[in-house]
Formats: sequence, structure tokens, C-alpha cells
Amino acid sequence: MQLIFHRKPRRRLPLLSTALGALSLAFAASALPATAAVGPASVVQGRTNTLASFGPTVYSDGLQRQYLVKNGRVYKRTEPNWNTWENISAAFEGVPQLPLGENTSFDVELYRDGLHRQFLTRGGHVYRRIQTGIDQWGLWENIDAAFPGTGSEPISSFSVAVYADGLQRQFVVRGGQVFRRTQTASGGWPAWEDITSVFSGAGSSEATITAFHVALYNDGKLRQFVTRGDQVYRRTEPNWNTWEDISSLFDGVGRSADPRVDDPIHKRVMVIEFNPTIQSMNNQRLSQAKGWYDPRVLEQQYIQFLEQASGQVVQYSIAKHVFVDAFAPRTQNPIYSEATYLKCLADEPDTCPRQNDFDYVSVLRQYGVCEKANAGEIDELWLWGGPYFGYFEANMAGPGAFWTNGDPIPPQLSTCQVKLNIMGFNYEREPERMLEDMGHRVEGTMKHRFGRWANSPPAPPSTMFPPDANLLERFTARGFDATTAACGNIHGSLNTPQYDPGNRWGYDFTNGHYEYNTCDDWENYPNLSPGATTLNNCTKWGGPRCTFPDGYRAADRGWHLYWLGKVPNFVGSHLGVQNNWWWYVMDWDVVAP
Repeated sequence: MQLIFHRKPRRRLPLLSTALGALSLAFAASALPATAAVGPASVVQGRTNTLASFGPTVYSDGLQRQYLVKNGRVYKRTEPNWNTWENISAAFEGVPQLPLGENTSFDVELYRDGLHRQFLTRGGHVYRRIQTGIDQWGLWENIDAAFPGTGSEPISSFSVAVYADGLQRQFVVRGGQVFRRTQTASGGWPAWEDITSVFSGAGSSEATITAFHVALYNDGKLRQFVTRGDQVYRRTEPNWNTWEDISSLFDGVGRSADPRVDDPIHKRVMVIEFNPTIQSMNNQRLSQAKGWYDPRVLEQQYIQFLEQASGQVVQYSIAKHVFVDAFAPRTQNPIYSEATYLKCLADEPDTCPRQNDFDYVSVLRQYGVCEKANAGEIDELWLWGGPYFGYFEANMAGPGAFWTNGDPIPPQLSTCQVKLNIMGFNYEREPERMLEDMGHRVEGTMKHRFGRWANSPPAPPSTMFPPDANLLERFTARGFDATTAACGNIHGSLNTPQYDPGNRWGYDFTNGHYEYNTCDDWENYPNLSPGATTLNNCTKWGGPRCTFPDGYRAADRGWHLYWLGKVPNFVGSHLGVQNNWWWYVMDWDVVAP
């Protein structure tokens, strides 16, 4: 079901050097052994892990904290608990002084006044906040004006270090170049100087430097850390000519502890939000005027839910956000005015155009979306709007674009030279609808991979389940299909005993019927065991009140997380198919046959 903007059914209702030595980080029809595959990470086009920066600092309590920015997420570990990384990214979300953007560096430094400063580099800009007391901080402020003479490229890292002489050194990385300035004895600051050449021995000179940090350890020696080409290199005073690659220390950060689960797939997103001002409703944005959801909150929930469901395989970060104070452009219907849109909502669906006629071509062109995708700055496009804005839930642009859950954009009509997944989201609706959209994208992508989906809704079941059923058909077997049920589809139907012509799309994840199914066995993919069934109903994913009106929301969210959590996410390949289906969904050209 691809028409999201026709409203869907709803219910009311010690030292690093020591630690390096000691550190130990954990990382089909028949049950045939899985074969190893050439990892997608070896393909340039595929982005697995984006290791942006690493920087340690010694706090006023004498203990070291280390900060790692990976896939847009900020992680921290505190001496002596070197094996425990904590994701602290939530501390930077929903903060009014911090605009949207991908986190690329985080640094903390203890100044001579005894107070810490924190520096967050995000979306090409640098923000600072100053400690005001124990566990108390002032507001974040933008300090981009502090970097004159360093160029105009986006900033990827800023850090500060107080050396043994008591003077500060500041370092900014911009466009792959590293600049430094050194505080004078009188407290003044000279001009920035380019010191990029000193890193010639750290990794490949062709790889881009994204961060540089310096820390004075308790032993009185400086350590320097440069991040280059997703690798972290360290050198220790006085051995300034020897850089060592310490990247492997961070392999397990942000990924599943289960070694069967594949590495994360990191994708950067461009968001275009159509959210017009409604003058007749106190000049509020549409989403606010109607009391709908905050797109910023929905985005973060969606990112977190997908990471959770996929076993940390799917990891998104917002790279760019464009706000448009207008209604979305259309190709078959007039662009809404405030009056026509409010009338549509008042008498829906009578005056609401129901075509998926959003003008993708003009928007891709106007906002340079394909150019950003071609340059590797973004990997996906997310569109925000209200109901009846004409988006597909999921579609695709670029060469070889195919149906994911909406019409692909003809390659000749865009300048995209790579496949670009596009998602259409509705800020009137809850985050479960975004998860449903992704579920349909999984279904559409895997149908394209296997060439068929015989048991796709809304058609009634066949009297005979395909004897040559492919893996998608087996995975989505429903309770009323002529075979043992598996996981059903994203709408439900796992435990539906009979096909209901009045509910052809199968929104029945609150069904209390108990059904034997093989869904849990898909956690062993590709080593599936014939006859391995469990007896479940909606309490499996929705809790004890899943059949009651007050349990609908929990069942709704629980179902979508449950279903997406069963999508194979494992290392290796089997019979020519990647054991991690998310590679097809997230980056088709990396693994396409």
C-alpha cells in the first residue's frame, strides 16, 4: 500500500597507552552453512562506519574521559571503565541553540580558571558551552567567528589543549586542512597557521583529515590524535615521527555485541520540510497550527527505532535540513493555498486530491539534491509534509531506480548519477507510520531482489503456496497462506487465521488469535530449521492488553519493531544472497547481483 497521504486507518484512542594494551571490546530452504562474502565495506560506494573524530581529556577529578564520534553519534567512556562506551548523543538533540546537522567532533578541555569548556562541531559549525558549576552548564553558543583566515569550507572539528606551559593551543579542521593558533603569554591570539603538512606520516595523503585532538596526560606527556579517512592515528611525546593506527580499538563501538550481526550501515540524510505558515491560525507553521507532531522529534524517534530494530545495523544521521515555508509543488493538481488546504482538511476526502503527484523533479533540481548525492554529501532524501501532500511513502531516483513503494523517477528527468532513496513522511501521524513506510521499502526492495512476491497484499491467498517460494515469500508467509505462517508483512497477518475481504490490507497486529509460526526462527537465518515453530498472538509484540483499545498504541509500535527486527541482518552470504538484507534496502548497488 503506497499512498501514505491518503490517511491510513487509525484507532482513536588510567592512561590511554595502558588501556590500549588491556582493552578488549566484544564485537533458506535448508539449513546449509552460510558462506563468507566479500564484505560490502570493501566497496567504495558503500558507507559502513564513518569514524569522524577521537579525543581524550583529563578532567578536574584527575580521571580521563574519551570521546568518539562515529556515524554521527557521540560516545564517551570514563577511566577506568575502558570497556564501556556510552552513547551521549541525546544530550545534543532538541536543544534550541544547536541547529540540525551531523555531529563530527566533540571536545572537552579544562581551562586554567578550573572550569571545563565543551565544543561540539555539528553541521559544519562549532558550538561552545562553559561550565558554571558542578554538573551545570551555560547555553550553547556558535563561535564560528573565531576562525578568520581558515577558509570557508565546513568545519569538521575544533579542539583545545592546555599544554604544560599553561598556554592554550587551538586546532580547527576545515576542508581537510588543519589550522593551529597558540595563545601568547599575555593571553592574546596570533593568526591561524596551516599545519596540515605535519601529518604526512599519518595514513594516506589522499585521505581527508576530519579531526585533530591533543591531550596532556597525567604522566606529563602529550598525545596527538588525527582522524583521517575513517582511521584514527596516535603519536606520543617525544616520538613525534611515529604515528600508529589505533582504529581497531573502536570497531565494536556502536555495533551489536552479537558477532553474527553485521556492521552498521551509516547513511546521511537530507531533509526537506514543507511546513507553511498558516496566517489564519496565529501565523503558526502548519504542523503547530493543527497540533500535529514535531518533525524534529519524529526524525529522532525514527532513527532510534530503526537502529534498535535492526540490531544497530541501520544508522542514519541528518546531514542537511531545508525548511520550506510553502505548500508542496504538484504536477497534476494546483498547489494548495491556505484556504484550499484547510477546506480539504475540513471535508476530507471530498476536496482533497488523492494523486501522488508531488513534483519530485522540480524539487530535486531546485535544492540540488542529486548534486549532493553525486558528491557523496548525502545518501537519502526525506520529505516532510501534511496529509494529501502527494508524496509516495518510498520511491527512488537515479540510474536503475526501481519501485520500492512508489513510482521511480525516470533517470532522464534527474541529474542523479547514483541511486537515491526518497522517503515521504507525514507530520500529522505518529512515528509508527514512518516505521511502516520503511517496512514497505523493505518489501519493495526485496521483491525487486527476488523478482516476485506472490503473497503480497491485498490479493487473497492462493489455494497453493508457491512450491518454489523465494525467501521474501517465505519470510512474509501469513496465517491464512497455504503454508506455515512466518512473519507476515509489515501490516500484520502473522497470526490471522482467515483472509478478510473487508480488511484486505491486513492491519491486524492486535489480533488475539494464537498461530503457530516460524518468525522467531528467522533469527537463525540462513540456517532455518524446518518445523521450528512457536505459538504466538499479539501479546508477543504488543503486551498483555494488545487486543484492547488502550493497548492499540503499544501493539502498533511493538509490531513494527518486531517485524523490522526479524529482517535478516547477519554477516556473510548464502546461495548468492546477502545474509544482511539491509544492504539491499540501504545501498542496493553495493550488493546487487
